[in-house]
Amino acid sequence: MKKRGIFSGIILIGFGMYFLLERFSLFPSFHTWPTLLFITGIAFLGQAYIGKDYSAILSGVVFTGIGVHFHLASHLSAWPDDISALTFIIALGLLLQYVKTKQALLPTVLLFTLSIIFFIFTSASTSIYIRNV
Repeated sequence: MKKRGIFSGIILIGFGMYFLLERFSLFPSFHTWPTLLFITGIAFLGQAYIGKDYSAILSGVVFTGIGVHFHLASHLSAWPDDISALTFIIALGLLLQYVKTKQALLPTVLLFTLSIIFFIFTSASTSIYIRNV
């Protein structure tokens, strides 16, 4: 039996819904490129979990996470908009892939640690900058 991917089906349905909502001017704040990244990430995650292609988990989490990150960064002023959020997204993708494949635990732990260190240093430098102003 030939294994078929569902990535293309999910991406076509997702982009179709995106352009349909854009055509009817529904949810205008979501007619941006992070939404397209989010849809692409959901397609990768669908391929990973439904199609049982676990190598697509990292790509799915990274695309989805970056899409969500840029949406939240543009709408919430308290959202961290620095390298710590991006390293956390990649570490989360590696963790979810490790859960399914039991491979690459060391890079996962290192990236989680690195993202925490980046978060601490960037929040400390931001508070120092705020105090000096």
